[in-house]
Amino acid sequence: MRDILKKLALLALPVAAYFCVFAAFEPNNYFGLKASTSSEAPVARLKSYAADPGERIIVGDSRLAHFDMEQVEAVSGRTWQNLAFGGASLREGVDVVNWALEQNPDLEEVVFGLSFYTVTETYDADRMSTLEKTLNNPLAYMFNLEYNVNMLTALSERLRGIPSGSAEETGDWVYPQDYTGPDGTVYELHTRLATYPEALVPRCKGWTLNEEQLARFCEMAAACRDKGVKLTVVLPPMADIVLTDACMPYGIDEAMATEFLPQLAEWAEEYGFAVLDYEWANRPDFDDDKQFFDGFHLDTRYGLPQWVDQLFTDIG
Repeated sequence: MRDILKKLALLALPVAAYFCVFAAFEPNNYFGLKASTSSEAPVARLKSYAADPGERIIVGDSRLAHFDMEQVEAVSGRTWQNLAFGGASLREGVDVVNWALEQNPDLEEVVFGLSFYTVTETYDADRMSTLEKTLNNPLAYMFNLEYNVNMLTALSERLRGIPSGSAEETGDWVYPQDYTGPDGTVYELHTRLATYPEALVPRCKGWTLNEEQLARFCEMAAACRDKGVKLTVVLPPMADIVLTDACMPYGIDEAMATEFLPQLAEWAEEYGFAVLDYEWANRPDFDDDKQFFDGFHLDTRYGLPQWVDQLFTDIG
């Protein structure tokens, strides 16, 4: 029996060593071993909030995830925590706010991102239940393949001297190479922007409002009102080419104007939240080719800082 235990202990040593490396280099600071993390992964942001829940949060998809939080604090004069993450659906946004309300009864303010892309039934990602299990179960985190790949990537970058942090979405586009597609087509806009609407078409076909999740959004808004939490709903800007090549061909512009936006205005009055619409009613006068990295995401150097100034000045 003793020999068996010794053999098992020897077998366990490499596994223990691997998990020590995992804990040291995983990029999401799950175990709180680092002062902070630059990871924008949802598990990183929610874990950080659970450890130190603040009074003001930003919730939404990648269009709100890349904010320079020092700039946000400087413009608004208040400290915020960013819980937005890539691909967040309306369902997930509502889940995050409800979770934050449970984590912090002293929550004071929420900025909540919406867009034509997230209010439709054609996009309804649902990751929050898995995320909550991962947040509460270190073993689930350590045995998750995705997080192990992330750790190995972070370790590889560290060994190669590559600085950690989220990649900038920015470009000083050069003509003609940055305006020419693989098939030789030369576009008026840089290729990443010019071809972006193609990726949105599957979500635009059959576009219809997600009534179930919008009902949950209203319940969330009512909870914020009842708890005295200031809620600001933000519709982020999109490039003109998304409007003309993705929204208009499928009647989304008309549906938003006649169905959703009037309904949103009624809910705002009923539940006491503010609406800042940069997607349809108050579209910023941006140079799309220079200030948009693609159809949804503002260039993190030339476009996003300008919009952050505008947004948090308008929030006041």
